[in-house]
Amino acid sequence: MPPRESKGLNLLIYPSALLSSGRLGKIANSLQASGEFDETQIVGIDDGSEQRSGELARGVRVVRMPGAQLSDVLGGIRMMLFWPLRVYRHYRRQRLRAVSAQNVYLLPLAYHLARKTGAIFVYNAHELETETIGAKGFKQKIAKYLERRYIQHADVVSVVNDSIAEWYSAHYEGVQPVVLTNTPIDDGTSVDLRGLLEVPNDELLYIHVGFLMEGRNIPLLLETFSAHATAHLAFLGDGLLRPEVAAAAAEFPNIHLLDTVPPESVVGVVRGADVGICLIEYVSLSDKLSTPNKLMEALAAGIPPLTSDLIEARRLLGPQLSDAWILESPAEQLGAALERIGPQDIVRFRKQWQGIPSWDEQAVRLVEAYTEAFSNRGLS
Repeated sequence: MPPRESKGLNLLIYPSALLSSGRLGKIANSLQASGEFDETQIVGIDDGSEQRSGELARGVRVVRMPGAQLSDVLGGIRMMLFWPLRVYRHYRRQRLRAVSAQNVYLLPLAYHLARKTGAIFVYNAHELETETIGAKGFKQKIAKYLERRYIQHADVVSVVNDSIAEWYSAHYEGVQPVVLTNTPIDDGTSVDLRGLLEVPNDELLYIHVGFLMEGRNIPLLLETFSAHATAHLAFLGDGLLRPEVAAAAAEFPNIHLLDTVPPESVVGVVRGADVGICLIEYVSLSDKLSTPNKLMEALAAGIPPLTSDLIEARRLLGPQLSDAWILESPAEQLGAALERIGPQDIVRFRKQWQGIPSWDEQAVRLVEAYTEAFSNRGLS
């Protein structure tokens, strides 16, 4: 039997310590499962706190490279200058088949590494990269310049939802992104959350999933639920505001703080609640056009999300469900919503809700885009 021909590596480059793989891990697993690569490597930053490399799944490895300490005063500068140079030098002579930037600031690195090695050049935008709350002033100018300069050369561009795809198509001629909505992985379990938290059968249980941080209306949730004793709220997540949530949970019996669970088990926990909470404060255009994980986790669990007025929330829910579950002004409407929502509303949602496509169903589009790019470049 002749030896198997080497196809080359697939690189996904992201400027973080990769403590949680999330969407990046799902993209890597789906691409590696396509059979187009010998191995997929997710390249991140070695900040001294984690092991250098490790296997995420069969054929998928996380590789952390030194060159930047994000906690240092000059961490951002090192990430922009020294770390990309180290990554480039490490991979420039390796057999690469695809190189993807998972961040607008890594577009130059991915582009030049792809050109050096003959790989296809990919841009996987995880949000509206140039319109985030962190992209302001000079930093935003750099981001816009880099994206405008390099996106036209990308063989594949992928984004997280239709709204952001439409934005990119409108702003960059000829760019037609692949949409891969962040449907969560679901292990199929269902937690008896009501029994675990001893919530009475005649009282509704809401759940908030994700980081406990600013921009999620956490103070509003604590204030409003503490004044509505028969509406229960469980928090599943960690973050800077966890002490405030823990204090509220200790004082009010209808506020609960759960232990964190593995990503694949989150939907199973959410499935045990009646209503999901997704009150994102959209302080940037990226927020306004976002599809938050907490929104998708509620929908994947088959429960209604009580959500901010997000474009994608309206798109997903449709006109029949949007009016009941979208709050145009959470600060003014949350309390009234807790008073009006009852079991009949949840039953109505479940009868009308059509579901969302799974991650694997959508990942086919990305794999097809890679395959087409290989064909166009003569790499089939």
